[in-house]
Amino acid sequence: MLRFAEELLVLLLNEQDGDFSHLSARSLDFALTGAVLMDLAFEGRIDTDAEALILTDPTPVGDDLLDPILADIVAAWDDLDPQPPEFWLRRFMAQADALRTQALRRLVNRGILDTDDTHTLFSLSHRVARTRRYMTVDGQYERQIHDRIMDIIFSEDIPAPSDVVCIALAHACGFFQRILTGPEYEEVQDRITLIAGLDLIGQAIPNAIRKLNVADTQALRRVIHKQGGGWPQVSGAWPVAGHAFKLAGNIGAYLTEQYLKHGPVFEIRVFGHRYVVLAGRDANRFMIREGRSYLRSWEHWRGFNDELGSPHIITALDGPEHSRLRKTLRAGYSQRTFLQYIPEAVTIVEREVAQLGLEQPVSGYRVMQRITTEQICRITTGASAMEYLDDAILFINMLEKVYLTRRRPRIMMSLPRVRRARKRLETAFEEILVAHMPERRLRADHDLVDDLLDLHAHAPEFLPSTDLFINVIGPFLLGLDTVAGSATFMLYSLLKDRDLLELARAEADELFADGMPTAEDIRRLPVIHGTVLETLRMYPIAPALTRTAMNSFEFGGYHIPAGTDLIMATTVPHNLPEFFPFPERFDIDRYTPERKEHAQLGAFAPFGLGHHACLGQGFALAQMVLNMATLLNRTEIAMDPPSYQLKIAYTPVAHPDHRFKFQILGHRHGIVAKRGGGAPWRCLSNA
Repeated sequence: MLRFAEELLVLLLNEQDGDFSHLSARSLDFALTGAVLMDLAFEGRIDTDAEALILTDPTPVGDDLLDPILADIVAAWDDLDPQPPEFWLRRFMAQADALRTQALRRLVNRGILDTDDTHTLFSLSHRVARTRRYMTVDGQYERQIHDRIMDIIFSEDIPAPSDVVCIALAHACGFFQRILTGPEYEEVQDRITLIAGLDLIGQAIPNAIRKLNVADTQALRRVIHKQGGGWPQVSGAWPVAGHAFKLAGNIGAYLTEQYLKHGPVFEIRVFGHRYVVLAGRDANRFMIREGRSYLRSWEHWRGFNDELGSPHIITALDGPEHSRLRKTLRAGYSQRTFLQYIPEAVTIVEREVAQLGLEQPVSGYRVMQRITTEQICRITTGASAMEYLDDAILFINMLEKVYLTRRRPRIMMSLPRVRRARKRLETAFEEILVAHMPERRLRADHDLVDDLLDLHAHAPEFLPSTDLFINVIGPFLLGLDTVAGSATFMLYSLLKDRDLLELARAEADELFADGMPTAEDIRRLPVIHGTVLETLRMYPIAPALTRTAMNSFEFGGYHIPAGTDLIMATTVPHNLPEFFPFPERFDIDRYTPERKEHAQLGAFAPFGLGHHACLGQGFALAQMVLNMATLLNRTEIAMDPPSYQLKIAYTPVAHPDHRFKFQILGHRHGIVAKRGGGAPWRCLSNA
């Protein structure tokens, strides 16, 4: 059998939106910790009487989900008087995130659930969704728990002891009231109560969960919150611009300064518009755990929707629609997909390097834009980006300046050069569609565009023809400022630190020592991986995110009314010494197994958080690692001038400005300076 925590997660999964939104985050935590205690009871390690939980056997079970909880009980047992189950449930709440992560990882590894590289949205695997059953750890097949439980509560069947436990835990958290209609729940309420009371332990722990949920709700109602508008307001606002000029610079540093001064909730103004900022690790944890229920992104992207005539832009969708489109896109933008094309990705880097003159200063940002965008487009669409690169840069930059940063009036989208750029991208879109006609894809690899066209064919009401353009052309736009900017920051970080550069070069040379590396080889590069992660910490390209409160909630002692415009200052913890000691230092050892500073929930957020976390983060990480390793292995490079000090441009997002240049001093390992050429791309259609 699966462990109760695993079965419970499968039961509680909302298949429409890919999360566990049937329950609040706190109820889910109680359910998971209660499930682990129930498993320990079934294993004979604990018992309960009318008043207390009792340790009966301190021997480890040999299960990494259960043994940490058992070890905590054993360690505290001699120092405590007998305590009721609710005491232990509260004690283990701090471990609930780890329990959830571990249980979900096990379900994914067993092929029961699928997820993307962000590990934020989950779904039943294709096989489980179709067969409605899954293999348990003993090699037997079991009916999917949702189907089993529904059959039990709507029939007179005798439940198995394990199903009694799952029903009792789900009932204690109010799960059935959430998923059943009023008449349905009224019909089976007595049956659920009867089943939940069939086992003594099955009563004690769920009853404790129910008490804690009630107590927390009552305590929340007793808290006197400062009403909306009572939070601190940041001083130093200009009469019209407000704090816009401060935000135009180093946003992360400015928001960190205000967080240290005002706490996790404060207000800023931008050209007469008020934003409430939520900052700090607790704000990030709230976004991860509760964001789906309280935060919406649509309002801040509607200008994009209007301009492109498409409501189905992944960044602008929320709820089930967002999950559905994300599920379609996740394979194309996954790390696994990128790593299938290692030779082709290396060829693109080599080809770009070969075109650069020796000892000629070149813009680091421009080179990275060309490399990353060409790789993304080739892998996801089969098309080259080079012919349309300048058009893509102009179009996306103007879109962001008009609709995101609001630094340009909307009329700028009507400029002839912007209209020409859009027309050129429409031409690229039409060429991609022609190349993806079924008769031209007979021997071609299935890619992102094929996935989108399949969705359009099967659900034209969800993804109509009018919405195909922005989704198909997305790869031409997505990496221009994001991956390219981060890769350029990484290049600067290496070139300014000779010792780090030599360590990374040695690692790169070892990677290519036996020819073309494998996916596993790329995952074993601690220096280059550490440099990527530390670059993302120190130079996040998206230091904050805008959202709207779609439901009222309490945070940091304040009531946040529905409709409030929010700035989620997600990267503030990057600058806090309690999470990253000496945060001003560039230290790649933060990410070693011994330190793992980035693994603290809510401390590290370079790709955003929650259900809108960057879908392509795994793709981007592998891309940055491979590209930098290839560049270091194939060339001798140096910063130009060597004394250059980083200047950051913040339009449209943070990136080293074009004054950051480097030179290729020489080619290594067979690179010959040339123009054009390169290996054919096996992902192209047969046209």
